[in-house]
Amino acid sequence: MMAAHPPTPARACGLTEESIAQNLADNETIDNLVAGGYLAGHDGRLIAQQLRAPQLRRAMTDSVCHTVQPDVDNFYQEDGEPDAEWQHRRARTIRNHCIVCPVRAACAELALRDDDTAGVRGGLTPEKLDRRLAAETKRLGGARAADERAAEEQRARIAAGVELQRLVGQYLGSSGKPEKRLENIENIRKAARHRDELVAAHRLAAGWTVAA
Repeated sequence: MMAAHPPTPARACGLTEESIAQNLADNETIDNLVAGGYLAGHDGRLIAQQLRAPQLRRAMTDSVCHTVQPDVDNFYQEDGEPDAEWQHRRARTIRNHCIVCPVRAACAELALRDDDTAGVRGGLTPEKLDRRLAAETKRLGGARAADERAAEEQRARIAAGVELQRLVGQYLGSSGKPEKRLENIENIRKAARHRDELVAAHRLAAGWTVAA
C-alpha cells in the first residue's frame, strides 16, 4: 500500500517537476490531495500538472460546481447586458465560488488538457485560459501523450485480467485428457504472470510500495 501521510507543499519541495512527481508518488489518493488543500492555488497548479486526466476528473467530484452547483450562467454575458455589469457579476461569481474551490487548479488543468476555454474554469476567464493554452503548448502536448499512454496501459491491464478469467473458466469447464488440463494450467500461469507484471509496473510507476 502507499504512504498515507499528506504531501509536502510544492514550494517546500523546490518547485521542480521531479520533486513534485516524487511527492505525489508518496501519497495514495486524490482525496488526500484535496483534503490537504494541494489542488488549489499556485502549488496546486504545479501538482495538477503531474496528474493524469482520470485523476483530474476524479478531483472534480470535490469541486464547488459539483457539490454546491452554483448558477454557472453567471459566468456568461446575457443578451444586452453592459460589459461592465457582466464583468462585475462574473468577477463576483469567481470570488464566491472559484477562489474557495479546493480543486480549482485541477479544474483549470483539465480545461487546458481538453482544449476547453469557452467558459470560466478554475477561476480563470477564457482570455486567461487561452493565454495559458498558447504559452504551454509543448507541456500540454506531453501531458496529453502521457494521458494516452496511461489509458493504453489501463486497457492492457483490463484485457490481461479478462484473458485470465477466460482461461480459468475454460479450465474449470474442461474434462479432457490430463495432458490437456496440464496445458491449460500452464496457460493460466502464464496469463497470471502477464497480468501481475502489468499491475506491478503500474504500481511502480505510481509509486506504490509493498505492504508490510
